[in-house]
This record gives sequence, structure tokens and C-alpha cells, in this order.
Amino acid sequence: MRLRGFIIGGAILSIIVGFVVGKTVDAGAPEPGSSADPVVSKSYVDKALEERVGELELEVAEITVQAQALQTTINELQDKLNKSGIKTTPTTSTPSTSTPSTTTPSTTTGTTTGATIGKTAYIKSSNNYVNLRSGPSTDTNTIKQVQKGEAMKIFEVKDQWYHVELADKTVGWVASWIVDVK
Repeated sequence: MRLRGFIIGGAILSIIVGFVVGKTVDAGAPEPGSSADPVVSKSYVDKALEERVGELELEVAEITVQAQALQTTINELQDKLNKSGIKTTPTTSTPSTSTPSTTTPSTTTGTTTGATIGKTAYIKSSNNYVNLRSGPSTDTNTIKQVQKGEAMKIFEVKDQWYHVELADKTVGWVASWIVDVK
């Protein structure tokens, strides 16, 4: 009987000691389900990254709008300078999320650069309209679409592009390979 009491007493003592030691060891561990819990910390990191990426995307969108507004202002100022007779080379860099690859055809219109200035360009018969651009490249912004039959006075030639002025005083660039010069 004495042995039985010893065993029961030892079992009770082991349970008490295990409970106290368990609480002591567990005291430094993070609360289950909290941000410090290593099991759930990945989800907290993913959420924080998603929020930050969203913030950065908004900032990029705002900066892009600001850059486009600045580019428009630059184009307007260059147009004013061009109308006053001062020749400038337009700024052609525009913000873009992707960089389209463009190639310029190597064909020419058959006129020399000096002989082209002052002449009038018209859209070739195969096209209904052409894009009037802010610079001499297909990577630049389209200012407007020029319709077939509309005259474009050439006042500058750069590579295979004509800097032209429309009847409504709009100034821009048109590709030489899509117009005829008369």
C-alpha cells in the first residue's frame, strides 16, 4: 500500500512539475496566430508586400501622368517656338511601361532634304489617314490623325521624318514613307 501511495504521489508531483515547467518554457514563445508566430508570419509578409506594391504602383501612375503633362507642355512650347521661326529638335522621350520595338523603313520619297522644305505633303493614296506625332519616331505620342486630302507644309526634315504644319496651325512629325511630296 505504501508503494501505491508513492506511485500516486510521484505521478501527481510529475504532473505539477510538468505544468509549471511547461508554462515557464512557453512564456517566451509568441502568441499563436499573432504576427510573431513563425507559422503565420509568411501571410503577414505577403500582405505587407502586396500593400507596398499597390502603393508603389499608384506612385508610378501619378508620376507617369505628371511626366505626360510635362511632355505635353514641352511639345506646346516647341510648337510656339517653331511658329515663331526658331528651329528646335523636339524632345521625344515619353514615359512608357513597355518599350515597343520599331523599325523605320529604308525607302525614301525620292526628293532631297533641301528640296523638300517648303513643299506640301499629302497622304499616299493607300492610306486614309496618318498619325501626326510629337517627334520623329513611332515611339512618340500621336498628336492627331491627319485625314486624306489634308495638306501638310514641310518646314524641317530629320532622318526619314517631315516636321510639318497643318492648315489649323497644328505642328508635328509625319513619316516620309507614308506621304507624297508635291
